[in-house]
Amino acid sequence: MISRREVLSWLGASAGGCAVGAGSPLPVAAAGTQPAAKGTRVVSLESFYLTHADHGARLHAYLGDTVLPQMRKMHRGPRLCLEAIVAPYTPQAALMAVFSSFDEVLDTRARLASNRRVRQRRAELELAGVLEAVRSQLLLVDQESLHFPADLKSLRTGVLEVRSYDAPAWHEGPPEHVIEVLRHAGVHPIVNAATAAGEHVPRFTYVIPFENLAAREQVWTKLDADPEWIGMQREWASRHGSPARVTSKSIYKLVVFSQLG
Repeated sequence: MISRREVLSWLGASAGGCAVGAGSPLPVAAAGTQPAAKGTRVVSLESFYLTHADHGARLHAYLGDTVLPQMRKMHRGPRLCLEAIVAPYTPQAALMAVFSSFDEVLDTRARLASNRRVRQRRAELELAGVLEAVRSQLLLVDQESLHFPADLKSLRTGVLEVRSYDAPAWHEGPPEHVIEVLRHAGVHPIVNAATAAGEHVPRFTYVIPFENLAAREQVWTKLDADPEWIGMQREWASRHGSPARVTSKSIYKLVVFSQLG
């Protein structure tokens, strides 16, 4: 069963750290001491690992009926709830929210943690042994690298992949020619972010919509066969000791109560 300290950490109420990126401990408050640059947004990605698939409805009720309505009162921005289809750990759900700064992340988590209804519902989940673990990632993204659609209709019928790269060659973000090669292959992320802290920095995370699983497979097959991509990978390995390496990937479907604002 998940400990109270772990549950509180994703809500910002713990003095300890939450797991960031690949699981490296980082106090959220420490990240908050480094203000995001102007025009930069902070993406919070919370992953909820369930002890059993039968608990999915209870977690959805907690997020959809309690957490998201309270979050909407505190800040405006995309709040996507995702359910894993293919992931290193299943059953799993994820909550992705976009904030204007680290301070807003901290403030929202603290206010949620002190909310009576949230605390009550969270305690019920813990008592019932619903959650195996909760993991948190904090991602930095340029405002120009957020490409949410005007509505969620297109996302509801497809799948979303969250894919992270360890790329020593991308010191200040993926170079423009990399973005062009990815775009040519059919990679059109709605989020193109850098990990705020953790292992394998610099690490870059994409949230990519696909029409379906078959379309996703076609895109990555096309990229892997692209001569320019192959050449860049060889160059990065020669100059930096490593190509752009996928460190994690999970595929989700959008949950119905997700919101854009």
